[in-house]
Amino acid sequence: MKKLLNKISEFFLWLVAILFAVILVFCLVFRLPYDYIKYKTSPYYKKEHRKYEMFVAGSIDFKIYNEIIKNDLPIQYIENPEDGLLENGWFIFDNILIIPNAFWFRYDDKSDNWNYCVEEDGDITTEMPFDDYIKIEIEEINKITGENLCESAVVLTEVKGVDEVDIAKSDSRFLVYDGNLSEVLKDFINS
Repeated sequence: MKKLLNKISEFFLWLVAILFAVILVFCLVFRLPYDYIKYKTSPYYKKEHRKYEMFVAGSIDFKIYNEIIKNDLPIQYIENPEDGLLENGWFIFDNILIIPNAFWFRYDDKSDNWNYCVEEDGDITTEMPFDDYIKIEIEEINKITGENLCESAVVLTEVKGVDEVDIAKSDSRFLVYDGNLSEVLKDFINS
């Protein structure tokens, strides 16, 4: 009986390993070429002619940059001189930093304030008041670039990036989109 159980557990280990290998191959064979083609045909590549970075075409910064170019929006992209990666640059309009949301914001009913949150494995690991987060982001870009590029900031986020969508949409510090990124950016510029 023990020998049979060992054989069954060994079989399941092999099955899991094979399944993992199939998923990995699928990602490399199908997803990577799709991402590469999407990148090479993008307005970003046509303008910048940068070397391809693995899976960059799936990033929010890539999406925003392309929307800006496609719609000829007067939003400036500032590359981070410390690393040159698209994901670590900044979008600026009229001295206002536009922060693409990579994390999550939670609304506190009791204090009537927003908090910036980083969640790991279902647990919040970092939480700070919204205004402190904005201040840090503005200080960082001004310090790294050596210029006073920004005086204020807004957070550009998908609906899923905030827990109280209606409150966020009524707060001028948020630009909330749900499949209408270019319209939200145009409205922001025209306001």
